[in-house]
Amino acid sequence: MQGIYSRLQSSSFFVECFRETMPLVIAAVLLYLYYKQRISIIDTLLYAFASEAYTILAIGPTFTATFFVSTFIFIEQAHRLFTGGQHIRREYLLLLLLPLLSHITVFLITQLYKDPFNYPGGRYYAFYTKPLYFYIKTYLPLFAIGSRIVQERTPLSWDAFRETMKRITKISLCIAGIQIFIQLTFQNVALSEILGLQSRYLAEQISGPLGLRVQAWFGEPKVFSAFLSLAIPILLKDKEYKVAGAAFVVGILTASQTFYINLLVAGVVFVIFGRLNGVRLKVLCTLGLIIGIFMMVAASKDYLLKHYMANRNDPVYKALFERSAYRYDNEIWQKNNIVLGMPLQRDMELPVVDFLRDEPYLLLSGYGAGNSTFIPPSYFFGQPLYEFRVAGVGGHNLNMRWFFILAEFGGVALIFFFLVLTRVGSGVLLFQRSYFAFVAVCFFFSQIDLIMIIVAMLSAYGTAPAQEPLYEKDIRLAWGR
Repeated sequence: MQGIYSRLQSSSFFVECFRETMPLVIAAVLLYLYYKQRISIIDTLLYAFASEAYTILAIGPTFTATFFVSTFIFIEQAHRLFTGGQHIRREYLLLLLLPLLSHITVFLITQLYKDPFNYPGGRYYAFYTKPLYFYIKTYLPLFAIGSRIVQERTPLSWDAFRETMKRITKISLCIAGIQIFIQLTFQNVALSEILGLQSRYLAEQISGPLGLRVQAWFGEPKVFSAFLSLAIPILLKDKEYKVAGAAFVVGILTASQTFYINLLVAGVVFVIFGRLNGVRLKVLCTLGLIIGIFMMVAASKDYLLKHYMANRNDPVYKALFERSAYRYDNEIWQKNNIVLGMPLQRDMELPVVDFLRDEPYLLLSGYGAGNSTFIPPSYFFGQPLYEFRVAGVGGHNLNMRWFFILAEFGGVALIFFFLVLTRVGSGVLLFQRSYFAFVAVCFFFSQIDLIMIIVAMLSAYGTAPAQEPLYEKDIRLAWGR
């Protein structure tokens, strides 16, 4: 396990010790401030999300401050559950059971119809036990977070969420500025790593126009870019144009295509479909239009690539289009990675898409939560971590989160998740509806699970009166009162 994460670790032992201590320190400080009622649950979650550059790699890359905060909240909610302190509505009870139903379906498929999976070292037991690990480590804490937000819905508001988003944006822009100054001035990798940068994003050949990809304290440059893209509409709404301009510039310096896609989504949601009232209608219309734009770009990719090659030495073209051209160019890879016009990442979504193309019946059930490890390694041939796939070491993350739900839980679960997570309560204003739709569409392209849950809970329950019963009294398993 250590070998697969060695590329993420610092070459300096002391720097790595510092980086792996920070998640516990950050989580402890945030939880202390939260239980002293100095910050809200949303503040706690968003600050933890914004500090995921520091992780305990000795255990795994997901052991961040977010993990420890969410685990603590899960334990607290579990205690209230078993002591009879809360209740759950039927739809959320089904949401809790969806991973189990998906897993049972996968089990029946592999036993009665076809078994397309690979079991490194003959570890059949791991295939059936890994979903339980995912369920406890990831799924239940996210569920508990939603519960906690609903319980504290009275003091929470959209305005408070917007203020926290703006505050974190301003802090992160300052951190990004310091990172740029330190790296360009001292060219010291260890110092940059202490400040939150990762050494693999300091290589000029794969980085942005300044020879580095800024990420502030976020887990990845693409996650930082996603956060900035989500903050820009809020900044523009509140007429903080200078901060929005700075966020746009720093977003370019992340060298992430996610940033441009999310800004395109923002334009479609707020400008073209801004008058539509229904959130789900906005989401579906926006996704349809975005896919149509991608398909037009894909149809013209040969001309666009030729135009880019003629101007590839221009700094503007290099900064804006280099990574896009790499995604669309299949001359080296000789493998089509374009699906619905979108150039999928060859080492992330594409192998899963190819697997599901060959095994389409799994679109019903998914392949099981956390079971990406068991996708045959042939689908990853030629990728940097291919030898780890053969050995069955590590998992496989998907940034496109709606697709992640489809791949791991199946199409039926995807529909149910979509219907539950896009509910809107009474009194939600048009801008809030548009912003919710914006986040839901960005969730298709970006790993913004926490923000999606926060906005979904605020949209569904944020305006509910304190005395309004949100949960049915005849169900004794707790989501929150």
